[in-house]
Amino acid sequence: MEWILGIVVLVLGVAGVLVIYLSERINVFETLLGLNPKVTTDKLAEHVTHGPNPFGDLNGENLWKAMIGETIEDPEIEVGNLDRLKPRYELVLTRHIESLLEDGRFDGRAKERSVPKSVLRISTLRGSVESFIPFAEASRLYEIGQEVETKPEKVEKLATELDEIVDDLFGQVGFERTRSFGKALLPPEDDEDFSDLPDPEPESDTNDAEDDPLALPPADSETKPN
Repeated sequence: MEWILGIVVLVLGVAGVLVIYLSERINVFETLLGLNPKVTTDKLAEHVTHGPNPFGDLNGENLWKAMIGETIEDPEIEVGNLDRLKPRYELVLTRHIESLLEDGRFDGRAKERSVPKSVLRISTLRGSVESFIPFAEASRLYEIGQEVETKPEKVEKLATELDEIVDDLFGQVGFERTRSFGKALLPPEDDEDFSDLPDPEPESDTNDAEDDPLALPPADSETKPN
């Protein structure tokens, strides 16, 4: 009987070690994927579909609220280190703005209209995240793209308005715009103007043999008598 009891204890011990090992492996796996240890079914499904979220629990409107300093009502969302995340968020916000403009221009050329994407999934090298821009600003960015194609005479005014909207969005997050978004809407300018240059002189059809030391002498037109 003692040896049976010993085998039972040994089996239970091995099972306990196996459970601990598997638990540690799962934690490592979740860490590598960028998931919170408190993984829900929805988060797991989102991760499988779209890849890891480089902003952790922050997504969509909650990501925007965290970046502009508003309080997030959901206590289960961990905000994390915003100072470390903000440089990454500037790329996400920039791509969202550019996408709204491009959607408007594309629909404008096709003479169509669609609902501006206030929420848009943005892919990055570290994964993907839903970006949020308030609907008023998102709608106007889309309309600017439309009007660039349908009202080209207003393009300079639209370019100025675009930079003002970007300044407002960036300012709420604490960013400073370093380039003109509106300049991309303007027609390209020639770097050099050659209109004042004189026309090139026409090339001469005859060669001056006297000025060419390598020129052969002209052939005699008459045969000399013997």
